[in-house]
Amino acid sequence: MLRKILPRSLFGRALLIVILPVILAQIVVGTVFYDSIWYKANRNLVRSLIGEINNFFATYPEYQKIKKADELIQIFQSKNQITINIKKNIKELPKNKEPGLEEFYDKLIIAEFTKGFTYPFYQNTEIYNPSIQILVSFNNEIIEFIVPKDKIRGTSAFVFLFWIVVPSLLFIFISILFLRNQIRPIIHLSEAAEKFGKGQYDHDFRTSGALEIRKASIEFEKMKRRILKHISQRTAMLSGISHDLKTPLTRMKLELELLGKDSKFQALKEDIVEMEKMISEYLDFASNQYLQPIEKFNLIDLLNNLVSKSFKKNITLKCQKNLIFSGRKNLIRRCIANIINNAQKYGTTVLINAKKSQKNIIITIDDDGPGIKDEQKEKVFRPFYRVDKSRNLNDANVGLGLSIVEDIVNSHGGTVKLLDNPKGKGLRVFLSFPQ
Repeated sequence: MLRKILPRSLFGRALLIVILPVILAQIVVGTVFYDSIWYKANRNLVRSLIGEINNFFATYPEYQKIKKADELIQIFQSKNQITINIKKNIKELPKNKEPGLEEFYDKLIIAEFTKGFTYPFYQNTEIYNPSIQILVSFNNEIIEFIVPKDKIRGTSAFVFLFWIVVPSLLFIFISILFLRNQIRPIIHLSEAAEKFGKGQYDHDFRTSGALEIRKASIEFEKMKRRILKHISQRTAMLSGISHDLKTPLTRMKLELELLGKDSKFQALKEDIVEMEKMISEYLDFASNQYLQPIEKFNLIDLLNNLVSKSFKKNITLKCQKNLIFSGRKNLIRRCIANIINNAQKYGTTVLINAKKSQKNIIITIDDDGPGIKDEQKEKVFRPFYRVDKSRNLNDANVGLGLSIVEDIVNSHGGTVKLLDNPKGKGLRVFLSFPQ
């Protein structure tokens, strides 16, 4: 449950590490301030008000006897800033309502007046704004005291809150700026690694940030150069071997032609033709895919073009209207063409479905052929691997079709899977490319 609430990004977690102690400190300081300063200060102000009202009632009966109650009221009002009215139209006091949790001053007034006041009373903090109404029943009279709220409210609370909240917000803002600058190099490094995984090279990538991040960036660049060097060496070696083999094969083919059309040499001729096809496929497999430029193109147009040029018209295409793909167009064309050719050779119908999810472009190619056993679905991606005689593509098959498909998909940072056709008999090729 806690994992769902906590942020997943590094910036969010680092910000939480900074903000959480600040919030906890605010809570602790606020609690101490409320309990030891604010509450006690306001309580003392209410008690002072109770003392003033008690002093009024201590002398009020004597002034009533000599009929100078109005004079006492005027003196009291001028010295204490409290308005006093004799409410002749009110015969009895209303009942004090139970204050809610947020009605702090109502609770405080009721609690302190109940303790330190001997006469029946009623308080209302809403009828006069910004003043408090206090009704007191005294000698069959209802006397109203209108008290400014400033007399029972400490003004230091707002100043205290200002000095707590504003510096904290400023501290958080500065922390956000520093965190963004510290995390930006990590984001750039992850983006460069993601692009490299898709076969894209970020030539503008530069090391920056803290010492540890710089070290990780430098090691990433070293690793990238080693991988590229390995790919280049492998490509050069395989291409060289394939070219070198072509020369003796051509001589052998020429010598066999000069020997005539004897049936004894027919099998040898067929072997030479198959070896030539194998070398041709080998050269394609070993070609340097990374030299091709990355471009954006409409995948639907590419699929429609492949379907129109197919040697069999047994393909059904179901796609969204526009699927913009970023990659090496010729390689993607060859990858899908290889899968379609295999599907057509072993099945009577082919269904292609292309759609875009939140982060990936997904292509599925279904056929109704014999399918592939589960234990062989990983092995068929190996170069020159053949399932059995019934799965030979024909004379042109050398067992590199799916190896090329996997190589192209991996170079784009995608995944390829062989699944059973969900509609029953046949095979499904599942391709997923990040976008």
